Formats: sequence, C-alpha cells, structure tokens
Amino acid sequence: MTLKDTIASYIRYNHWANERLTQWLQTLSNEVLYTETNASFASIDLTLQHMKNAQFFWYEVITEGDVKKLDETIVAKSIDKVIDQLLLGSRQMIETYTKFTEPELAADIKSPVMTRSRHDFIMHVINHNSYHRGQIITIARILGAVSNIPETDYEAYFWDQQTNAKA
Repeated sequence: MTLKDTIASYIRYNHWANERLTQWLQTLSNEVLYTETNASFASIDLTLQHMKNAQFFWYEVITEGDVKKLDETIVAKSIDKVIDQLLLGSRQMIETYTKFTEPELAADIKSPVMTRSRHDFIMHVINHNSYHRGQIITIARILGAVSNIPETDYEAYFWDQQTNAKA
C-alpha cells in the first residue's frame, strides 16, 4: 500500500468515525450534550467545537492557506451547527487530501510553530480527532449515556466497509 493509499484510507476513516459519533450524539439529550464536567473541554459540545476548529486550522496549514482568516469563536449550545461544520470539514479533507500526490504528501510544510511533512500533519488531525472522540464517549458515559455507543476504531471502519461492500 502506498502512502497515498494509506492517507486516503485514514481520511475516509476520520469522516466515517465523525459521522458515527455525531449520529449517536444527535440521539442524546441536551442535558448530556451541554453539561459541564471536569474534562479538558468541559462538555461534549465544547469538545466538538474544539475538534471542528482544529480540523479547519490544520486544513489551512496542510493546504498552505491562511490560518489567520479562521473564526474559532466558541458558540455555546449550538450542537447541530457544530456537527454540520465538523462533518463539512471532514468531507473537505477527503475531497482535498486524496488529490495530493506522493511527492505532495511527503513535502515539508510549515505550521505556525514547526515544519513537518504534509502527511505528518494529516495523520495528526486524524489522531487528534480519535483522541477527542474517545473523550466525548467518556463524558457521555459519565453523564449516564451508555446505550448504543458507536465503535469508532479504525478496525471497525474496515469491518463496516467490508460488510457494506458485500451488501
């Protein structure tokens, strides 16, 4: 498998996992979505907003755009809008990042604080989202939402893709 194939698979996985998580979140009460805890971003809502903002920040870095143009304002209790924007961002990642060539993926690019290969930054975004999806599920469990929790592991993505390909 080439670097391009690996990156494309992980990018599609990230969107799939975001979709599974947000579909489940839309079944939960506002109390669970907005209640603050001692988590790093306090609530599910605020954690999703952080994920959304990070995806757009890193999109600008990875495409060598302008991070200064971003609006990272936190808008409390706007979960539907945040979900739409998170999914928009992960679809945008698929549309853009899968078009990068092997040399473009290997190319060094600059973030505001470091220079790394484009594929390193792409993998960072995906890993970052995985980390926070886990936090969201933990917050939900602490608040009593323990039914129908989606599995969002990379392996579950493969299983889902294989199962749906047979259907």
